[in-house]
Amino acid sequence: MNPKICEFPSKQFYKDRLNTESSKKWHTEKQLSLWKRSDIPLLFCHVQGEEKCLAVATEEGNQQSRSNMAEVEHVVKVYTFLVKQEKLATPTVRVLTQYNAQRHAINEALQKKGFDNAEVNTVVSSQGGEWDYVIFSTVRSLPDYRIEEHPTLGWCMQNLGFITDQHQINVALTRARKGLIIIGNQQLLKCDVVWKELLKHYHRQGCIVDSEGLDERLGDS
Repeated sequence: MNPKICEFPSKQFYKDRLNTESSKKWHTEKQLSLWKRSDIPLLFCHVQGEEKCLAVATEEGNQQSRSNMAEVEHVVKVYTFLVKQEKLATPTVRVLTQYNAQRHAINEALQKKGFDNAEVNTVVSSQGGEWDYVIFSTVRSLPDYRIEEHPTLGWCMQNLGFITDQHQINVALTRARKGLIIIGNQQLLKCDVVWKELLKHYHRQGCIVDSEGLDERLGDS
């Protein structure tokens, strides 16, 4: 993977022992206009959407899952931009989320836009896979007034759910080879220690935008 994608998970999960190919190789790769900095193929888009809880049928039976339609909308915008504006082949772009309800909602929205071959996976099912570009929808969201200033571990487990699973975070952050776009509510995510460090890292890299800033970068896509 691109060394800039590798940098945070290597430090956070592998004590800086995760190796990548020489950075010289990546200088010849296609530079997407989506990036705020051409040499850093990372972007976090802050979206303060509303999560919904609903029952979803799985192989294990019905379970409570979550979706966030504001994030679905922005995932579709980014996917459309990558495929139609940047001319990326659909097999090179994968959408990931930790919730089956969100996976279904994104897949349905992409099909309505004519992307019949779009692939949307849960993070768990993506283990072992790798794609050039990954769009990761984190789903969980709360209004600012409900976010604790000093959240307990129990509060985080209840209000962030799978997002607090460090193994799943690691998997989601290490599937992309050439570019990673994360969509989520940074005010809630930074309640978790790992996400807090990731957001600090992205801030230092200048790779965070709000939903309006993302729309500006996407133009008419």
